[in-house]
Amino acid sequence: MAQTQTDEQMPQLVALVDDEAQIGQALKALLSFKGIASSVHETAESLLAVVSTHDGKLCLKSDDGRLAVVKSVVLDLNLPGMNGADLVVALRRMQPELMIVMMTAALEEQLKERAQDLQGVTLLPKPFTLESLERALQVA
Repeated sequence: MAQTQTDEQMPQLVALVDDEAQIGQALKALLSFKGIASSVHETAESLLAVVSTHDGKLCLKSDDGRLAVVKSVVLDLNLPGMNGADLVVALRRMQPELMIVMMTAALEEQLKERAQDLQGVTLLPKPFTLESLERALQVA
């Protein structure tokens, strides 16, 4: 009889969503220095195309092809197509307690318009340091 992976056995990763490929790859490299696995997606739609839920947890395939639990999502507010706030809503439908960090250079007025959708999201103002990203991931 085949055994299935339990959540405790599954690797965890951070999903990074930024339309600037260099930023996504730089964040992936920085997180890897800290021992944090991640996957990079350039649009909200590209992330949504590869995620699934497993026992109520958001999952996707890691670089080694294994199913991994998405520990948190770091995303940009301004994405082409579906924006970051709409992605937050979509992700929360799949896993309401998902930890989300939103990178943004948006003005406070822009964020106020979506305040209801962004409840519980940790905001990370651009520009930011690796240390502030690490803190946000611990808080998120």
